[in-house]
Amino acid sequence: MKIIQLIILSISLLTSASSYAHAGHDHTSTFASLVHLFWLVPILIAAAILYSKLLQKNYKIKNTHNKIKGKS
Repeated sequence: MKIIQLIILSISLLTSASSYAHAGHDHTSTFASLVHLFWLVPILIAAAILYSKLLQKNYKIKNTHNKIKGKS
């Protein structure tokens, strides 16, 4: 099953980005990359948070932001 997903991903990455654009959606604009970056940033942040929670759960990593008791 993973090989099929890899083939589909490869084909989609090799095709032209302008073929995905609908009328009024210009991928050749100088701001197109910036707009897509703003759209992807929340997804990347959520993925990073989920990954860190997964690491904490699986490897029992403690939060380093806690204050040390007894010291000022």
